[in-house]
Amino acid sequence: MSLHNKFTLEVQAFDRTGVFSFREHEPNRELTHDYLVGGQGQVIGSLYSQASNIDPTDILPDADLDRRAGFHLDAGAGKSAFNYTGRVGAGDEDLRWGDGSSDPGDTTAYDAAGEVPPEAKRDVLYRWLAEARTDSGGQLLLYTGEWSDGTYADEPGVFGEPVPVALLSVRSEKSTDDPAVMSYTFEMEKTTEVPDVDELVDDFTEAAGDAVDQLGDALDNY
Repeated sequence: MSLHNKFTLEVQAFDRTGVFSFREHEPNRELTHDYLVGGQGQVIGSLYSQASNIDPTDILPDADLDRRAGFHLDAGAGKSAFNYTGRVGAGDEDLRWGDGSSDPGDTTAYDAAGEVPPEAKRDVLYRWLAEARTDSGGQLLLYTGEWSDGTYADEPGVFGEPVPVALLSVRSEKSTDDPAVMSYTFEMEKTTEVPDVDELVDDFTEAAGDAVDQLGDALDNY
């Protein structure tokens, strides 16, 4: 079956691959669209609704515009978000938690699978996530629901691959009722995998540096 009873994060860091699985999860999704032109049409719709002598047919020749209806242009902006909460603790000793380099029940800098304290699991996970770049290089993959190639499930999901995600935040909380359980809340956003992303990072960094230099030159003239 597909991954509907747990989710798994695959992390690339330290020239290794870490795998972290969570059960008892709450897989919340959010999809938003940001429009190039939206709502009341911004400039176009606002001007048309207020001035009877404006003829929008040069821009929209086939449109029968309603003064009270919005006008939207979708250029593909927005986000597909995964807001997931998962709990790991007693009874979850079989879940993957790291790169598999340690014996079950032992903790290393890269692995804390098996029956180990929840604080140890937390510290190992956070070390991986702090080291990893989670951009369009595909360093963080989310296996969830139908987004799976079958690696961590009995069979692939209908989409046949995991979701590359950018990590926005992660928060952990220890239960006062059950100190053997740690709860994790992730905010992640689907990202596009881009070949040679390191070159883009260098290009953007150089462009940002040039912009700062130009701003400094401009301020020196005042």
